[in-house]
Amino acid sequence: MSQSSEWVSLGEAAEIIGVHPATIRNWAERGELPFRRTPGGHRRFRRADLKQWLASHRVTRPSEAQVVVQSALGRARLEIGDKRGLSQQDWYERLSSDARETMRQQGLRLMDSLIRYLTNPELDSELDSSHQIGELYGRLLKHEGLSLTQALHGYFYFADFLLDAVIQLSETSTARPTLDWGAVLRQVHQFTRETLLAMITVYEEG
Repeated sequence: MSQSSEWVSLGEAAEIIGVHPATIRNWAERGELPFRRTPGGHRRFRRADLKQWLASHRVTRPSEAQVVVQSALGRARLEIGDKRGLSQQDWYERLSSDARETMRQQGLRLMDSLIRYLTNPELDSELDSSHQIGELYGRLLKHEGLSLTQALHGYFYFADFLLDAVIQLSETSTARPTLDWGAVLRQVHQFTRETLLAMITVYEEG
């Protein structure tokens, strides 16, 4: 097999495994899927690694829940790269580089947990995960010296991406007429509320 055919792009890897490219990117960033970068900074995945991953994991096609969360995640990524956006937020500028990286990693974990919860709202364990991550956010932001008000500004900054994604998809999607968008919105609200309450609880502990 030639070098050019052995390594595939992010999009090709997503097609091989059968998930959204954002999911492949998340797995790669968490170290769950091996990859290398081209001189231009693009990710490349080895076919043999993808086949091995498929052999040891059960993968389903993207659900409506994944579409919602991945849309929000895509918007968040664009915002992070926009110097006029996130970098101008006072609460973000106060964070150390280590704190920003921790927030990013936990954000990916939170997104994955939300996907599972939207797919199966009976999974109380995912609400527990949301609460645990909220506690971690609270301890981290408090340690960084942010006030509760500043921490809440950060929370709502990203929570709004999720809510906006649901609203925008419900207004523009004609291919999903049977999806109960109201129920999806309520589930997103219930999930993110757990994160919010946990953060506030940490700050109230004194």
